[in-house]
Amino acid sequence: MLKLGQILISLIALGLPLLSMPVNAAWFEATGQAVIIDGNKALAKKQATQEAIKQALMFAGASITSIQAVSNGLLQNDRFEIRSGGEVNDLELVNESYHDNYVTVVIRADIFAQESQCKAAQYKKRVVSAWFPIRDRQQAIAGGLGEFGQIISEHLEQQFNETSRFARIKQRQPYYIYPNSPNVEEDIISLARQSDNQYVLIGEISELSIERSSRNSFLFWQDAPLSRNFHLELFLFDGNNATLLKQTRMAVNSPWEFKLHQQVSPTSQQLWQSQFGLAVTSALIEHSAVIDEALNCLPTYARVLQVSGEQLTVNIGQQDGVQIGDTLTLFKHAQFFDSVGNLHQQLKIHPNKVRVTHVYSDTAVVGSTTSVPLVNIQANDFVARQ
Repeated sequence: MLKLGQILISLIALGLPLLSMPVNAAWFEATGQAVIIDGNKALAKKQATQEAIKQALMFAGASITSIQAVSNGLLQNDRFEIRSGGEVNDLELVNESYHDNYVTVVIRADIFAQESQCKAAQYKKRVVSAWFPIRDRQQAIAGGLGEFGQIISEHLEQQFNETSRFARIKQRQPYYIYPNSPNVEEDIISLARQSDNQYVLIGEISELSIERSSRNSFLFWQDAPLSRNFHLELFLFDGNNATLLKQTRMAVNSPWEFKLHQQVSPTSQQLWQSQFGLAVTSALIEHSAVIDEALNCLPTYARVLQVSGEQLTVNIGQQDGVQIGDTLTLFKHAQFFDSVGNLHQQLKIHPNKVRVTHVYSDTAVVGSTTSVPLVNIQANDFVARQ
């Protein structure tokens, strides 16, 4: 028998990153069901409609000011305000059908939630990175910086994890990913899945050249001072679907204190304590903050690793900020192409919430918040914090 307010919501984000609903507009199609009590079909319809809207908004990271603006499944006003700074631009009653003792209502809502709704209590996002290739490797010959792309990725990871508030680079894989590669999307998704991380950060050193300033005509017997350019482009991706979420570029021009043919180890303090090394470090700190801020409003979700009776093991834990008693939402994710080749993301929310019962370093165990059994949950389904 159906319970009052029991729902199954299918969320379809057309052309948008998976679970990026808090900072984008998207159409949410929700199917709500409610029991008809004492033959009052109008009340049951209203309850099913309101519950579906509320759950969809909460999953998007927002909460509505009032659901009383819904009358017979339709908006009374043109706009539907959300406390966290977003709005429902449109709400449609798609279908309603009555059965023996319950009603099914299908609604479609155009939800736009702004970045101001970000929750400070969100878990830290997991990021995986890789080595940064040098676009023109001839430029790395001067100074012997052929491995600079490996070392700079390590320094970025260090600076990011020391200063970040919303995420952490959990792993850095020992190989190059080229942003302009024709297979970059497959590489991004593969890297995220293999490393069990949610977001992927890659980069490319687009400039590492040395230049000499013009000579002073009165000091023609002396070599003109050298300077070195360092340009690094960073790309942040959603690891689930390789959607580009943020791109930033740092540019450094600093005195190069070494001789033109002098070899300098890219791991040495001699390099990193030089004017060039200090300037690069400063730029890394600045752009680490840019990437961290971009991750702030992005959702935190985790994968179900194991199903054991009524308990699920998920791949987030104490290091991500998980605490015993936290409540999570279960959902399934699927992707499909329409008739013209556009990729769509579809999320189906499970009607039962789960609560964290045990926390470990990188994993947690969750169980149902009610006595209703957890059915149709499998490994590789997801949980998200609301």
